[in-house]
Amino acid sequence: MNLFYKLLLFLKGTMDTPNSFGWFHFLWIFLTIISIVVLYKRKDKHNEKELKIILFLYGFISLILEILKQIIWTIDYNQITNTLTFDYSWYSFPFQLCTTPIYVSLICLFLKDNKIRKSLLSYLAFTTILGSIATIIMPDSCFTEDILINIHTMYLHCGSLVLSVYLLIAKEVEINLTNLKNSIYVFLIFLGVALFLNIMIYQSGILNGETFNMFYISPYFISTLPVFNIIQQNVPYLIYLIIYIVAIVIGSLIIYSIAKGIQSIFNYKKENKTDR
Repeated sequence: MNLFYKLLLFLKGTMDTPNSFGWFHFLWIFLTIISIVVLYKRKDKHNEKELKIILFLYGFISLILEILKQIIWTIDYNQITNTLTFDYSWYSFPFQLCTTPIYVSLICLFLKDNKIRKSLLSYLAFTTILGSIATIIMPDSCFTEDILINIHTMYLHCGSLVLSVYLLIAKEVEINLTNLKNSIYVFLIFLGVALFLNIMIYQSGILNGETFNMFYISPYFISTLPVFNIIQQNVPYLIYLIIYIVAIVIGSLIIYSIAKGIQSIFNYKKENKTDR
């Protein structure tokens, strides 16, 4: 048990809370750019084995970090009384737009190249990338003094961004309207699960005053997302939910359009080079 206490204390190690565009933030931005460049250089060598390796590395490491996060936010060790106390932090339940890539990447490890896998990977390419970009640009609300939590936050989002870009540059996800449409369908399924969890957990009475707001669409708690929190406070819930869905769909369409534009530029340059 002493070993467990020591491990728990180690995992609860602290640091000065990082600042946006401070050294810690810039370190992860640098690692993200380097990772994308390396994968871009290897795009012509892309194969099924490499895809599985990348999905495994992202999914498995993210899952381990998520489990450790849940442990240190649930278990508290009092060194004076040498006792453990347990109090689950319901607000940190791992089912947000930004944590679904963990499950999707691990599920895809066991799927053949079929319509279901293509739809799930399209969801990573066009939709979850929105949360990754938002957090990388504005990480303030995610940074804490806990070392593990900060590492978890940046690996989860930076890694997800790298994975999304990789799927596009390796052409594992073709940039077409069918894949965009399927990514939206997957998003709506996850959204439905999140809404079900929000209602079920709240109605169960186990929250004890804590917040439980998966995908930030709970009808019982105001969203903490910038702009969306203001909208939710000023319109009926159903209108807020529709606005939220439309915003994500538009965001996915913007990502698709950017990717399509970049693809067109590269194809144009390639054709001109070939003509010469």
